[in-house]
Amino acid sequence: MSCSGVAVPTPDWAAYASNLASIPSLCANGTSGTVFASTVPNVALFAGDYAAPHSVRSNLQWSGPVLGNRLNGTFEVTYSLNLNQPGTVDLNFSPVTKFTMSDEGQRPVYVAASSIDPATGLIASRDARVSQLYNRVTENRSDLRSQSQQFRASISPLSFNSSFSWSLSYVFSSVKERVRGFGTNTVGNPFALEWARSNFDSQHQLQYSLFYNFFDAVRVSWNGSFRSGMPFTPMVAGDVNGDGYSNDRAFVFSPSTAKDPALASSMQSLLASTSGNVRQCLQRQLGALAARNSCEGPWTSQANLSISFNPVKVRMPQRATLSFAISNPLGAADLIAHGEKNLRGWGQTVFPDQALLYVRGWDAAAQRFRYDVNQRFGSSNPAFSPFRTPVTVTAMLRFDVGPTREQQSLTQQLNLGRRTEGNKLGESLLRAIYANGGLVNPMATVLRQADTLKLTSAQADSLATMNRTYVIRLDSVWSPLSKFLAELPARYDEDVAYAKYKKAREATVDLLRKVAPEIKTLLTDEQRRKLPTIVTSYLDQRYLTAIRSGTAGAGGAGLFPGGGGGPIAMPAGDRGTTVIIR
Repeated sequence: MSCSGVAVPTPDWAAYASNLASIPSLCANGTSGTVFASTVPNVALFAGDYAAPHSVRSNLQWSGPVLGNRLNGTFEVTYSLNLNQPGTVDLNFSPVTKFTMSDEGQRPVYVAASSIDPATGLIASRDARVSQLYNRVTENRSDLRSQSQQFRASISPLSFNSSFSWSLSYVFSSVKERVRGFGTNTVGNPFALEWARSNFDSQHQLQYSLFYNFFDAVRVSWNGSFRSGMPFTPMVAGDVNGDGYSNDRAFVFSPSTAKDPALASSMQSLLASTSGNVRQCLQRQLGALAARNSCEGPWTSQANLSISFNPVKVRMPQRATLSFAISNPLGAADLIAHGEKNLRGWGQTVFPDQALLYVRGWDAAAQRFRYDVNQRFGSSNPAFSPFRTPVTVTAMLRFDVGPTREQQSLTQQLNLGRRTEGNKLGESLLRAIYANGGLVNPMATVLRQADTLKLTSAQADSLATMNRTYVIRLDSVWSPLSKFLAELPARYDEDVAYAKYKKAREATVDLLRKVAPEIKTLLTDEQRRKLPTIVTSYLDQRYLTAIRSGTAGAGGAGLFPGGGGGPIAMPAGDRGTTVIIR
C-alpha cells in the first residue's frame, strides 16, 4: 500500500500504541477514490537474455632502470571494455509527456498536473503506468557497457637498502559508462541511453609507500594515497517528472532569473558560502538542467601503518614476529588534533551531499514546483555523514612452528638412501650442493657482469683475488661438513646434523660480512647502482645479520617492504615459511 499527498491518513500515535487494530490499513480516501492511493504490487524479473558481466582488456607495460640506474621505473597503459553490465528498466512506465515545465528548461513531466499534490509536491505516478494492475515492473537487463582507461607511472630506488626504501606512483584513469535514467538519474525519458562519466571516476591518484628501519629493531611501513574527488550530480530530493523514481537531476536556478524571490535568494546564499569546486560546478550550469556527474568532490587521503619488531633485538626467538597494523592512522590523527566535534575528515571516504533542491509544494497555476535550496549541497563535512572509516589497531604474533626451510631441505637430502628410497648422496655431491651454504657469492656475480659494470682491470683483479680467498675459506668450512654428512649412518640424529650445518652457514655469513665493505668500497656509485638486488642485498650488513642463522621469522625472509607495501624479492634460497597464530 502506498499513500501520498491527500491520501495519507492523519496519524494518531497514541491510539496506535494502545490498540494495534487502529493502525490504518487503507489510505485516507480508500483504495480507489484518488490517484494518491495505491495498493497494486511491484514486480521484478530478469530478462531472458540476461548474462554475467565480462570484459576485454589489453595491457602494455615497460619497466627498467631510469636516471642513470638510480631508480627503477614502470610505465603501464591499460584499457578495458566491460560488456553485459547490469541495468534496470521499468516495463510499466509510459514515456508519454503530459506537459513540460518552462521554468526548468522544458523538463518533461509524465503525469497530469492534477496528480501532483499542491501542499507537498508529491506525485502520484499512476498516470505514467502502462497497466494500472501493477506499480513498478522492474526488468533486470545486462545490455549496458562501460570502458576504462588507465595510465600508471611508478618509480622506486633501484638499489637494495635495508634502512630506508620508498616508492611513488601516479595514476590517471578515465571511466565512462552507458546508462539509462532508471538505474542512475535523468532529466528526460529514463529509457534513453547515454554515455557519461562513471560515479567512481576518480581521475588522479598519487600512491606512495615509505619504510624505515630504526636501529634494526623497529621497522615502520607507511602506505598511503591521495585521490582526486569522486564525481556527483546536483539532484532533486524527490520525484518531479512523475516516473515514480527519486532520480531527477536538478535545474540549477540562476539568482538573476529565478521567478521565485526566495529561491533566488537561497541560490545566491549558497553560491556565496559553498566551496570553490562546488561553486564553479553550479556557475557553469546556471539556468540549465544539471549534467550527470558534473560536480566533483574534494581530494581525499588514506593511509595504513605497520610496525614490526626485529625479534633478535627485542630478545624474542628469531622464529617469532610481533607486529602492529594500524588502519586509517590519519583518522586517529584527526581525532587527536581536532576533537570529535571538529573533525576535518582526514582518512575518510567523502560522500558529498548531492541534494541541491528539496520539493516543498506545487504551484498549480504556474505549473512549477516550490523548492528549498539545500545550503549544505556538496558538503563533505564528516559530522553530517553516517559513514566513517574506523581506526583499527591489530596486534599479530606469528611463530614458525615447523622446522626451518634449511633444515627441511637438509633432512630430505640426507634421508635419501637412508630413510627414503633413492641413492645416498656422496661427499662430492654434498660438497657441490652445500659448497656455499645456499648463499650467493657476490664477487662471482660481479665478475660475471664485468662488461655490464665496465670493471677496470684493477677492479677485476682485486675482485678475483678476493673471490679466490673467499672460496678457499669456504672450502675449509664445508669440506669437513660434507665428509661428516656423507658418513652418517642410516639412523642419525637430525638435530645434530642441522646444528653442524647451521654452524657452517653462520661461518659463511661471517665471511661475507667481512668482505662486503671491501666490495662496496672497490666499486663506484654508478657501478653499485647497476648491481641486481640479489647482489646488493648480500652487501648489506643488516640483511646478512638477519639471515645469519636461517630465514625463519622476521629476521630473514620478507624483511623489507618495497613499493606498494609488498616485500622486496629476497635472494633465492632465503625465504622462510611461517604459520600465523592469532
